[in-house]
Amino acid sequence: PPNPPPLATVGAAGVSAQNRHLWRPPPSARLRIHSNLDARVVVVRLTPGFDDGALVAMVTHTPELRGLVLSLYGTGNGPSHKAAFVEMIESAIAREIVVVAVTQCFQGAVSLDTYEVGRRLLELGVVSAGDMTTEACVTKLAYLCGRGLDFRDVRAAMGRNLRGEITEPGTASITPMNAPMGVPNNRPVNL
Repeated sequence: PPNPPPLATVGAAGVSAQNRHLWRPPPSARLRIHSNLDARVVVVRLTPGFDDGALVAMVTHTPELRGLVLSLYGTGNGPSHKAAFVEMIESAIAREIVVVAVTQCFQGAVSLDTYEVGRRLLELGVVSAGDMTTEACVTKLAYLCGRGLDFRDVRAAMGRNLRGEITEPGTASITPMNAPMGVPNNRPVNL
């Protein structure tokens, strides 16, 4: 998982290695390499005072874009008074660009229902990445798009744990405070 327990604890009494959580069962099938990744995914790290005109131009003038990863503040906060930003997200989703929210924090998760801005993003159709790292999110989007899945199936799969990239709600690594919200329904998708 993205926010695992420590590998070991070092203190005055020495080293305590409690790492049974790292043990995995033997593989159930042969390793398959999926090399058909769709790299038409972009990451935008939001900063205070960013130029939303640049984002609008990118979404408007990149017709082949499949995924947009928004790196938001904290648990999913962003600009609350930028109409062009909201319109850009609406436009992207209308064009079937999967928009996913990740956190800029080193630990924790996106919880889009925490702040007004996050709730608005949920209403627009932005998918929460939970505690996925930005890199895992981009890779997962590229993988899912490369499998030829449609917009709806990619959105649905982004909220599910496929290979240990996201902590599922109800497991020990995630707390109610940082549980991922806005995960689309769990309709079956052939991956």
